[in-house]
Amino acid sequence: MLDKIAAHRYLYQFLKDKVTLFEIEQWFYTHQELEDIFGEHEYYQFIARDYKNKYAYEDTKEQIKHLLENIGFYEQERIETSLNELIVNSKEYLGILDTIYDDDDYCDGYFFLRYIAFAYVTTSDEYREAINQDPIEMQKYREKINQEAKRVLRFLENKLLIIVNEHEYIDLREEKDRIEMHSINKMMNE
Repeated sequence: MLDKIAAHRYLYQFLKDKVTLFEIEQWFYTHQELEDIFGEHEYYQFIARDYKNKYAYEDTKEQIKHLLENIGFYEQERIETSLNELIVNSKEYLGILDTIYDDDDYCDGYFFLRYIAFAYVTTSDEYREAINQDPIEMQKYREKINQEAKRVLRFLENKLLIIVNEHEYIDLREEKDRIEMHSINKMMNE
């Protein structure tokens, strides 16, 4: 049986295109407990929708955006998960970096990820291929990026960086801790 957070997390996955329209439609039909979680009106809007309609995707997204009370919570959870995966997952390392750089993270406003994004984007395709084949070079490449991932995670965990909405955050760090904002060249050359 689903609880409210698990249900909202699944809706959030749809917003991030991790769940297809077909999958969410089937999910609505197979989880009658969603009526208790969302309320009768919202639930019936979901199950009465014609998912073959060309506007069904956008209509579903809009309804979910209005229903989710705190997208910032799920955004922060997603960023923390990506950073933790970066630290522990060597097999998908470059793919995780690509996601952080390109898929709604750094490029869309999470500037506290600047060092990680720049480290990735300034790495040539040839070098990426080389480090994929050489575990020692990959370990060297990962070292500074992982240090930065841990640093950012500490700020998130200590509520000095708080994601409040999609691509919106509050930065309560001291100026000296915002090194990626004012001294990126220094960071890249260390």
